[in-house]
Amino acid sequence: MGATTVAAESEITVLDDEDIVTSLWMHSTPAVGMDGHWAKRLFQWGISQNIINGYSNSSLKPDQVITEAEFLKMLYRAMGMAIPNASSIYQQEESWTEGPYWIAKNYNHPALGIDTFSKRFQPITKLRAAEIISASQGVHYTGADTVAYLIGHGIANSEVSSPEQFDGNSTFTRAEALQWIRQLAFHGKLELYERPVVPTELSLIPDASIVTNELIPDFSTEPVTQEDFNLYGSGGFPGLTFGDLKQTVDNRFGKTTEQDIFDFDIYPLFSGHFNENGELDAWSVDLNTDTPNTAPLLSTKKGIVLGKSSLSDIISQYGSAGVSGQGIIQFFYEKTKDGTFQDISIYDPIQSMEDVYTITFIVDDETQVLYNIMVSSLKTALGYS
Repeated sequence: MGATTVAAESEITVLDDEDIVTSLWMHSTPAVGMDGHWAKRLFQWGISQNIINGYSNSSLKPDQVITEAEFLKMLYRAMGMAIPNASSIYQQEESWTEGPYWIAKNYNHPALGIDTFSKRFQPITKLRAAEIISASQGVHYTGADTVAYLIGHGIANSEVSSPEQFDGNSTFTRAEALQWIRQLAFHGKLELYERPVVPTELSLIPDASIVTNELIPDFSTEPVTQEDFNLYGSGGFPGLTFGDLKQTVDNRFGKTTEQDIFDFDIYPLFSGHFNENGELDAWSVDLNTDTPNTAPLLSTKKGIVLGKSSLSDIISQYGSAGVSGQGIIQFFYEKTKDGTFQDISIYDPIQSMEDVYTITFIVDDETQVLYNIMVSSLKTALGYS
């Protein structure tokens, strides 16, 4: 326990927030000492989202058992809470753990370290983590009811079908904790709520017998073709083809001279950007666009429909690799020499920006319904064209 305490105390006390957010588009996200580890891309995602960072020697220790304080910090940061490092608001003699435990106390989350300081640096059990996660969802369950709730909502990070199979007394590693948080992201469960004082009705626990307990892979992908970069629609919408000349687009949708702050030409149903050759190299559609009530239902080739499709629909059609968190799902594809497209990780160095394209979806945090689609060359996404 002593070694765990020392390790936990040393984390987050050296690096500043600005140092750990290193995924800046064209720069790879380092995962020190994790080459060949199954969770390398998982940690690259966690670092880029400011969910996790290394110890004072930059090591990430993915296989080390996680403490309650570390788990709270990861969970709350994933939920968008600003938890500063020791160099910010705390006095030198105060612990970096004050931030996450202040949140846990004020949101009535059942963390043992709120009342007993030493428990902050002890390994957290799966059951305690489950109770904290369920509390963060705005419900009040304990024990087996907590596990049943998580299983019913597909966020138990396990394929078990009953609380008896969950093994709640066991501990888990930092990598497994980060994987659990990513499962929350897949289900749109990264909104932070206060736990009610009164226990929640058991009737709100989904029936486990009708729930699919299959875990979503951390970074799955589905194949795309050139047509997946086009915009489709119903009601006679003529369609928008990526790479079309501006004159062709103007003839089809009407000439426009109005632009937004990103230099996209604004058309009645979408915005488009044209490169130096006059070719469409980016387009965007948004529910906030002022369009007539008779506007067509705009969609992608895979049938993801603006204003109707959900986060789960996007994962089903495109895979889970693009899920960043906080409602953003962004996929990156490299065009190969034979004209096909290959999924790539944005967390690794990009060899040729000229050949990379993105498909981005943004869903509403509360409803999980799609409200924005953007397709772009990476150059345009970075503002280089």
